[in-house]
Amino acid sequence: MKTPRERLSINAYLVFFLVHTVQIGLGIVGVQRVIFVEARQDAWIAVLLSGLWIHLVVFVICQTLKQTEHDNIFSLHTFVYGRVFGWMVNAAVVVYFLMAYTSILLGYVEMALTWMYPDFPLWGGALILVVLTVYALYGGGFRLVAGVSFITFFMAIWIVVVVFQPLKYAEWIHLLPIFEATPKQMANGVLKTAYTMLGFEVLYIIYPFVKEKERAHRYAQLGVLLTTFLVAVVTVIAIAFFSPKQLEVTIWASLSMFTIVKFPFIERFEYVVIPLWLLVILPNLLMFMWAMTRGGKALFHVKQKYLLFVFGPMSFFVAILFKRRATINEFIDQVGWYGFWLSFVYPFILYMLVKYKAWMREKKQ
Repeated sequence: MKTPRERLSINAYLVFFLVHTVQIGLGIVGVQRVIFVEARQDAWIAVLLSGLWIHLVVFVICQTLKQTEHDNIFSLHTFVYGRVFGWMVNAAVVVYFLMAYTSILLGYVEMALTWMYPDFPLWGGALILVVLTVYALYGGGFRLVAGVSFITFFMAIWIVVVVFQPLKYAEWIHLLPIFEATPKQMANGVLKTAYTMLGFEVLYIIYPFVKEKERAHRYAQLGVLLTTFLVAVVTVIAIAFFSPKQLEVTIWASLSMFTIVKFPFIERFEYVVIPLWLLVILPNLLMFMWAMTRGGKALFHVKQKYLLFVFGPMSFFVAILFKRRATINEFIDQVGWYGFWLSFVYPFILYMLVKYKAWMREKKQ
């Protein structure tokens, strides 16, 4: 008879889809502007540097998980910090997942309302997405998250081809001169890229459910590679398509580029992309909600399906606190800042702590 973990386990190749789809979400729609403001025409270089750093972080995460029998972040924290302080650190991780989920929820609803449904209330859009997330996870669980990531990848990847249409209006002179950004500007550009590239940290949680763990690292790196490539390409196209002054004030650069795409049977192509973008953010919402409940189970020893009815309403009530775009932007920036430290920096600290703790235990034995 299979154990619960064996029944929930997935093949290693699905790690590619899980990592990539949880990274490619809402951020890629408007990341070009925020990076360009910091690094100007070298924004695409900041994306590549961020991608290289993430490759290193993913390597460190996988090495950390191989060190001991504790193969997820919540048991690692208990192992390293002890029961009490480890519980507090785990609670902070759960709060981060709650913030990440709510930021994606708010960002998509605001984008949909601005472009398509200006009279629809924000709380209505948030409620629809929360109910969808809870309903899906209540009956599916982790294997459903993996399946949705796999299916939505192939259902949405064709949008990338359409992004290349603005190239016929591109002014490549906008990319010059190269390497003009100062180290400080480039560092700020990498920091602003963080929110768009977040999501790979779920490796800390999905790793125990991968059957061929020795192959998980390879597929995770391939997922990050594809994400870096797509974000860099979209950034280059946006810089070449818009003038510098236009790009500085264009909030959703990717959507604005879709407005020039015309088909004989579709007049406003962006009205097709926005509903389809729900397929892009759905794996984000499902993964972060599942990660929340997984952390809640480690904290309170309650079944995950029951915790859906705690974290779902909590996310909804947090979302409806925001009324204006400025406050939503501030919240998303805060999530990006916390995510940068948790996902880009903390894995190195945790790796050293786990290494030291494992060495101390071996020395005692």
